[in-house]
Amino acid sequence: MTNEACQSRTLSDRIVGLSDWLTRLDYFVAIRRGFILPFPLIMIGALALLVKHSPFHILESTIPDRWQSFLVKTLDLIIAGTFGIAALVVLIGFATILSQLHNKKPDRIIANPIVTVTVVLCCYLVLAAPAMGGDLSAAMSLSRGLLTATLTASLAGTIYLKILEVRWFRLPVTGLTHDPLVGDVFVSLPAAAITIIIFAGAKAALILGGNADILQSINTLISAPFKGAELGLPFAIAYETAAQVLWFFGLHGTSTLHVVSEQSFVPATIENHALVANGLPPQHIVSTQLIHLFARFGGAGSTLSLILVMLFASKSTTNKRFALIALLPAMFNINEPLLFGIPIILNPIFAIPFILVPVCQIIIGYLAMSLDLMPLTSYPIAWTTPALISGYLVTGSIAGSVVQLVGLAVGCVIYYPFLRLMEQLSTRRNQHVLGNLMKASTLNPLQGQAMRLIGQLDEEGRMARALADQLQRSLRGKTDLFLEYQPQVDIKKKRVIGVEGLLRWEHPHFGRIAPPITVALAEDLGVINQLGYRVLEIACEQRVKWSERLPHDLLISVNVAPRQLSEKDFDIRVLEILDKVGLSPKLLELEITESTALLPEMHSIDCLTRLRDAGVKIALDDFGMGYTSLHYLRLLPLDVVKIDRSLTIANSVNEQIVKSIQELTASLNISTIIEGVESDEQVETFAALGCSVFQGYLFSRPLSADQIVPFVDNIGTSTPIPVTDTNLLFLDTEHQLASA
Repeated sequence: MTNEACQSRTLSDRIVGLSDWLTRLDYFVAIRRGFILPFPLIMIGALALLVKHSPFHILESTIPDRWQSFLVKTLDLIIAGTFGIAALVVLIGFATILSQLHNKKPDRIIANPIVTVTVVLCCYLVLAAPAMGGDLSAAMSLSRGLLTATLTASLAGTIYLKILEVRWFRLPVTGLTHDPLVGDVFVSLPAAAITIIIFAGAKAALILGGNADILQSINTLISAPFKGAELGLPFAIAYETAAQVLWFFGLHGTSTLHVVSEQSFVPATIENHALVANGLPPQHIVSTQLIHLFARFGGAGSTLSLILVMLFASKSTTNKRFALIALLPAMFNINEPLLFGIPIILNPIFAIPFILVPVCQIIIGYLAMSLDLMPLTSYPIAWTTPALISGYLVTGSIAGSVVQLVGLAVGCVIYYPFLRLMEQLSTRRNQHVLGNLMKASTLNPLQGQAMRLIGQLDEEGRMARALADQLQRSLRGKTDLFLEYQPQVDIKKKRVIGVEGLLRWEHPHFGRIAPPITVALAEDLGVINQLGYRVLEIACEQRVKWSERLPHDLLISVNVAPRQLSEKDFDIRVLEILDKVGLSPKLLELEITESTALLPEMHSIDCLTRLRDAGVKIALDDFGMGYTSLHYLRLLPLDVVKIDRSLTIANSVNEQIVKSIQELTASLNISTIIEGVESDEQVETFAALGCSVFQGYLFSRPLSADQIVPFVDNIGTSTPIPVTDTNLLFLDTEHQLASA
């Protein structure tokens, strides 16, 4: 790899690392989740906006006059009920998530999210309300109130939670009430009152300073630098940069800079249209139409370029699907679904391209007109007219469409590396969440909550529920769930005597999911029995396919879930599957995992006995030297015990324990298998104790069905298959996770 490539890789890693660190901060987590909360409202509002401002005057030409007024009023109501309250919804979501994140930290006073939202909402209304009463719609709307709502939620939420931590500002409520909400309200009363008073004081200071309307004050402050500037390319670049920065931070750039546009771009546009109407050539290159039609393809940030990159270059199925959803409104220059869905607003990964792409496109459009490569913008058209079509209509020349196409292509080139960074960051975040789910899935369900994964909060719970939904679909399908097989090798006979079928799940988006997560999700969903029988059927079908290619006595081993074993007709179900696929019971071995099961009930033992009588072999996995293990040995109809991995670490104590187990099982005519073998020293040690059958990564990693046949054929003559390309997130056992 060249030095340039190494440096580029290092810079990429640093950017991803910085973004990963930023996005894990409580404020960015709360912002990201708060912005996604109004997404359904934004989608509905975007469709209403598109219908109301449809291009080519479709509404006027297709709807009778008497219905047009009614339809427009209805659409206005929908827009007001969606976009009109979106800032308020973001504020509520932000305050709720911030409170939940606060509560997750150790040694923190629990803050009721409902109370936190109430306090933050009150602070916002105090700060944003007009001084003498009046309309609050601007403060709640997406276009004007978002930034103020986000800043207020951040400040008010932080102040309130900090004050709540101070013991002197909490009221004692012992014995006051049995209703927890009433207790939370009384405990937080001083902190809430102090926080609201602080914001009321800030509002009073603004009024005394002559800035009673904070929203208007922000607009005036931002517009001030543009007063008196000369209309030209530098002015257009400065204006567009400011507008995109405002959009990125949640302010509607066009609305905030409305005064600037009205004093500069709009007069130039009107003059161009008037000149063309009188048969004269237009004079102004810089106009409203240069900004809106040649620099904002798909809306602010020219995000149509990003959507195209997501559709054709993204490696993420989820991104492709989301791009398809966002494409329709973006074609008509409505991109709120994209801004809040990814989100782009306040997303550090997209800050640079979001601002840079429209600026580059303005330069391209300006140069094309100044060099006479296309006519100046001359004709009025609707702002929702799709790109390429609008370029032709506004200039009266196909050159306008070509310049738009060039601008879109440049935007795609700029957005592409940042999309790749976003996907790297997403992958890293997903691995972190999957790692947490892996830890939760290895806990004994009797030691934790009933639903180990689906019942979790925050990102882990959301991912678990998404995985659970896909798992149910995979159970109905044929391809996502499959098995790999790990050989069991008899070193004395120098042959493979059996293979253990290990569950694998290839998720369409997240890739290979760890088996413990899959099993825990199935238990949460109540489909563990269905999954267990599916695994059993796949394994038996595969053993039948191997009939002509493998030794006739090679066993196929399958794990049995504890809930399966508790079914009264378990033996009947197993025999039905064997009969269905045409496999002899003598070739099947069922493994009972002692570490995750209670002592079986009598009907379970009867089921196992009937299966053993039919020829099925019964194995006990994770066998140790505890009372439960010995009780199983006495109680169950066993053919094989698989010695627990914790005992395969070579030391004098383990050697004595394994020797005792070997002697005990031999006296009962029960075979032993040593699991987790990873070194020659382990084989030599336990072979000297009388053990001959081993299973582990020393001999082979789990193999696909196609790899098993050559491995079995060559086991006596070839080198064992090495462990390669093993992803530690997808290990088969808690022991392997701990080793990693």
